[in-house]
Amino acid sequence: MPSSLIKNALIIGCIGLLGYTSLSDAASRFILDKVVVVARHGVRSPTDDHDYTALTGQHWPKWSVPAGHLTGHGYAGMVQQGKFFAEQWQHWGLTLPLHQGCPARQSVSVWTAPDQRTQATGSALLDGLFPGCGISIAHTQATADPLFDASKMALTPPNTALILDQIQARMAAKAPLIEHYRAAVALFRQAVCVPHSASCAFLDNPWDVTFTDNGQPKLVGPVAHAASMAETIRLAYSENLPLSEVAFGHVRQAKDVGALMALHAAKYDLVSDTPEYARQGGSLLMTQILDALTDEASRYASHLASPIVLFVGHDTNIAQLQTMLGFNWQLAEYPHNDIPPGGSLVFLRFHDATTGKQFIQLSFMTRSLDQWRALTPLSLQVPMLEADDFHKGCFRSDDKTLCPLSPFVRQARQQIKVQDKSFILFQ
Repeated sequence: MPSSLIKNALIIGCIGLLGYTSLSDAASRFILDKVVVVARHGVRSPTDDHDYTALTGQHWPKWSVPAGHLTGHGYAGMVQQGKFFAEQWQHWGLTLPLHQGCPARQSVSVWTAPDQRTQATGSALLDGLFPGCGISIAHTQATADPLFDASKMALTPPNTALILDQIQARMAAKAPLIEHYRAAVALFRQAVCVPHSASCAFLDNPWDVTFTDNGQPKLVGPVAHAASMAETIRLAYSENLPLSEVAFGHVRQAKDVGALMALHAAKYDLVSDTPEYARQGGSLLMTQILDALTDEASRYASHLASPIVLFVGHDTNIAQLQTMLGFNWQLAEYPHNDIPPGGSLVFLRFHDATTGKQFIQLSFMTRSLDQWRALTPLSLQVPMLEADDFHKGCFRSDDKTLCPLSPFVRQARQQIKVQDKSFILFQ
């Protein structure tokens, strides 16, 4: 196809997305007018597999991109996800002013963590949302960003005593851990270790918790390596690597991957999801989200006034927010509260066209493992997996779960650990 025709086709496609058009849900009583999304990056290569061979005695798969980078498969999947978001938001009445078929720059704001995989994911989402429009992402030029790396940067001294108490309480609820996770360890050993050898000695290490120099808690024992190995297995399946290269042929279908994720889930259940640790790491990002939903854009974050605000970070960021919000989910073959590649916390603000009252739908959305593996095109007929937060005061309206906005914001702000807003780099 000639380049001029390709360009015209892209512009036409963009005109149909989130524009001043006739929308299928435009006559609905509840109209979408604001979107805030916190997304995990798409499928990446492993970040720390350099010692996997020594630990397990097995040669792990080779990847086509540098460690920790978004793959081409991962980019394509996130483009599809952006396209799906556009279709859903349009269906629910979101409109944006268009100029030559594309939204004005102030209509959409994308802030990503500084890593290659998060930057590329932000670009992919925009390619799906607004194809051919050339909208750019934004990110800090530093190697770390307080919005996504607050715990690592130790912006405020962590309350290590309280964090330790909360972790130990969670560990005690499953004590003895060696018994609670015995079956999970045995299954993992069978999948990744050389049979009848001395490999995988780390799976026999005692369970414990320690702290890094900057005050971050860290599990000691089987999870210390098994959590990242399990994520690598999930990534290999999602990347559509040959099944012979996914857990060395021990995975045949999606549910097999889910079973091997148990020790990865333990890391979050025992440590990452503890309330004080979550508040330490998630308060700055939560402040941004709530300011965006209430149109309280500060001089540090004027772009929060955009109708569409996207943050692209890591699973740890979503885990912190999920814990602060008390929002839980269980989707398909994934473990409880799991955050797969591309998994997104989606905050949608609606207004009642009759009364003007504001409501929020909070969802966690993700592709299934097989949707990732096959790069299944997404649509309203073939949607992402979704769990909606539903609690007292919420109600269903057509295909939406709506909760009054003011109580939601008030309760979420109570979870925020007060920090200096001048650290926020979104500007």
